[in-house]
Amino acid sequence: MNGRGETLVEVVVALLLLTVGALALAAGIGQAQRARGLSASSGLALASAEAWLEGWRAGPARGSASGTETVSWGTWNGELKWETGSPSECVESARVRVAAAQGDATEARLSSRRFMAGGGACGP
Repeated sequence: MNGRGETLVEVVVALLLLTVGALALAAGIGQAQRARGLSASSGLALASAEAWLEGWRAGPARGSASGTETVSWGTWNGELKWETGSPSECVESARVRVAAAQGDATEARLSSRRFMAGGGACGP
């Protein structure tokens, strides 16, 4: 190195290092955006499944049934599939599956059971 400044090799190496750092930062930002989208989609799928189960728990007995519903929360869309059954005379069960319509791997699956009271063999 001379006393008047940096050589051309030093400048090229410095630019190369800055370029590699900038590319790594851009890739990290893209990955963070994808992770944020997947997290939001997973949360909305879970919220949809929980909301359906809460409505089912508060509602009347359905017996053995199944169905499919389209769910929308803002710009997020998904498909909710549910199935209810009666494994015994006094118990009803439900299974819910919610998958995002965007085609990503987001899916939530929940299940629940409830005791059916109301006379007969099920209690008072």
